Amino acid sequence: MTAEARLGESEQNSATSEIVVSGEIWGGSEASRLPDAALAVALAAVGLLDLWVNVDNSTHYGPDVLTAGVVVIATLALAWRRRYPFPSLCVVAAAIAAPELVGTLTFTLWGHFLPLLVATYSAARWCGHRLAWAGAAIVGVAIAVVLTRVPATGGVGNIPFAAVPVAAVMVTGRVLRRRHSRAVELAAHARSLEVDRAADVAAALAEERSRIARELHDVVAHCVSVMVVQAGAAEALLASSPDQARKPLDEVQRTGQQAISELTRMLGLLRGTPHDPRDIDARFEPQPGVTQIPDLVERIAAAGLDVQLATDGTSRPLPPGTDLTAYRVVQESLTNTLKHAGPHASARVGMRYLPHTVEVEVTDTGNPHAEADHGDQIGRPGHGLIGMAERVSVFGGSFEAGRRPDGGFQVHVTLPAEET
Repeated sequence: MTAEARLGESEQNSATSEIVVSGEIWGGSEASRLPDAALAVALAAVGLLDLWVNVDNSTHYGPDVLTAGVVVIATLALAWRRRYPFPSLCVVAAAIAAPELVGTLTFTLWGHFLPLLVATYSAARWCGHRLAWAGAAIVGVAIAVVLTRVPATGGVGNIPFAAVPVAAVMVTGRVLRRRHSRAVELAAHARSLEVDRAADVAAALAEERSRIARELHDVVAHCVSVMVVQAGAAEALLASSPDQARKPLDEVQRTGQQAISELTRMLGLLRGTPHDPRDIDARFEPQPGVTQIPDLVERIAAAGLDVQLATDGTSRPLPPGTDLTAYRVVQESLTNTLKHAGPHASARVGMRYLPHTVEVEVTDTGNPHAEADHGDQIGRPGHGLIGMAERVSVFGGSFEAGRRPDGGFQVHVTLPAEET
């Protein structure tokens, strides 16, 4: 449905059945009643003053009392000019033209012609296409009646002079309506894009949470397996070498603490996430970590990307979840570089071990001819960046990604990793 239709384009079986969106009937709303009523009262006062003082030097015909009644009806009908624009125009036109068919009454500028112009504009502004032009035809008939029945108006020879202001307000109303229709359409489109974007991000986060949960499950399963093996070894050593049994028991304690930490994170991810039958797709090979990053760099280099790996500080074993996250960040970043920057770009992977954290930084030189860089073509972050940010936040780390001032892209991640 177009914005014109939403604003009231569709007339139904009757000429007064045009409905628009947002709870508004025709073009007006509850808030428009008071200003329209004030305008109607002001025009009525001006019209009556003009009739009595004869500001526009009109020639008087018939009883002034009847003319005053016409002025009151024609002006007060404008109180509903936005809420019921077409009926309001019909009342104004009928109040002005109908008495002239019976007898001759005074026709004034301020009490008759000005309300007719306001009603014409209102119908053009707030009615659909067909009703607006039907209203213009009714106004034309009313003007023709006045010009042929009231001698002081100059007769049919003055029709062009009367038609010019009517055409002007008609065109003005239609132009403003079209602009408003366009604004409504653009606003609706913007809301739709925002809803789609929110749904897109939510779907990406849900998918990444599911993937992280599967990986954390493997990490926890690994920790439990290590605990079982170490506990069995400790049990075997208790009888013969109690002192040597302490080492596997310490390992059980450390591994158990890691398992509890990983399990807590996993349960947090799974909260509110429906079960996906595809999670049954188990992977038996060990989860990768930072020790596999050199192999990853070699594979990416074999694909055609010039990539270098640099390590600062003394490498050390990382907690399983942190180890896996660091690997995934490098993997996703290099994949994005190869995908968006192209094989002619170059990349650098930096690993920096600090006493309490480990930093991972992946930079590339970028491709100035690429249409998009690590995101889609309308500036939204790609799912890879969303997934990396979500993964890092699970472990309490910080994630930064963006374009470099000198060109290219940079991903910088800091993960907690206490020395043991």
